[in-house]
Amino acid sequence: MVKRHLHILLYILLGAGCLASCGLEGDSFRIKGHFRDMQGGELYIYNLSDDHALFDTLTIQDGRFLYRGQAESVTPYMLVFPNGMEQVIFVGPGHDLEYEATANDMKNYVVNGSDENQLMNQFRQETYTLNPSMVVAKARTYIKENPESPVAIYLLDRYFVQDDKVSDAEISELLRVVKGKHPHNHYLLDLDTKMVQRQRNQVGKKFPDVTLTKKDYSTVKLWSKEKDYHLLAFWAIWMPNSYDFLWQLRQRSNEYKESGKLRIVAISLDIERYRWEESIRPDSTNNIEHYCDGMGFESKVIKTLGVGTLPCFVLTDNAHRILEKSNDLAQIGKKIEEYIK
Repeated sequence: MVKRHLHILLYILLGAGCLASCGLEGDSFRIKGHFRDMQGGELYIYNLSDDHALFDTLTIQDGRFLYRGQAESVTPYMLVFPNGMEQVIFVGPGHDLEYEATANDMKNYVVNGSDENQLMNQFRQETYTLNPSMVVAKARTYIKENPESPVAIYLLDRYFVQDDKVSDAEISELLRVVKGKHPHNHYLLDLDTKMVQRQRNQVGKKFPDVTLTKKDYSTVKLWSKEKDYHLLAFWAIWMPNSYDFLWQLRQRSNEYKESGKLRIVAISLDIERYRWEESIRPDSTNNIEHYCDGMGFESKVIKTLGVGTLPCFVLTDNAHRILEKSNDLAQIGKKIEEYIK
């Protein structure tokens, strides 16, 4: 981990002897995790505010895990589960945090030990039963009422910057609210970069080239193949209705295969590549191109292309200019029909 100078010292199984002998010094932090109905397994953790962050693996034994590291300032970390679900934990120098969760109700997890996590606990409790638009409205209120908290930066990123449906004007307004409170926050400065990516990937703009990873781990450039039109589909197995998504994508592939004008590129954000490989096995004989580097939203490809939500569809012409961008395959389908008669 480069940008935040955060080095993972170790992760070990939780034991009474360790707790008695280990203490926090300087920039050190500790997360003690407890699952009330999960005995063993693995999950991942990474620093959300670090563009070069790598996934670290946490081992759960007897329902518990322990994670240690160092942080110069309060920063959000993400726990990632095998099904792709993510949870945020705010860590900072001297933090000794306690994480509690129930495996069959992961939205209701609690993190104690700092003001930032208490505020995030409160946000989750207040939005637990709300619909998506109401959650966004609540996030907007929290940002305006708590601009000095790192939680405000996270909410701004999660519910506004990552949502293509939110206007640049609204995001810029919220950025002004928090910027004065965090003049040197790297995570907040990175949101400016994400804004540039949003604007660069709007309809009419030329979509950038990236290096994609194939099933056999070989790589290829996105624009190495030429077609009249390119449909880029971003997805993941852990996404709701993922199997229906694949079925619809295969229907589109069969529908336009004869014309030879449409290229379909499916880019997966799965972390567990073996699950992804199993799901795409039926596509070995059709013209859908599948790619996955196993890095999820932390993939360099995803960051470069500015993808923040799933599913996401981008239709381009043969000059790689964006003709349509949407989360709805039916909407993209109508646009395809306009071009391919």
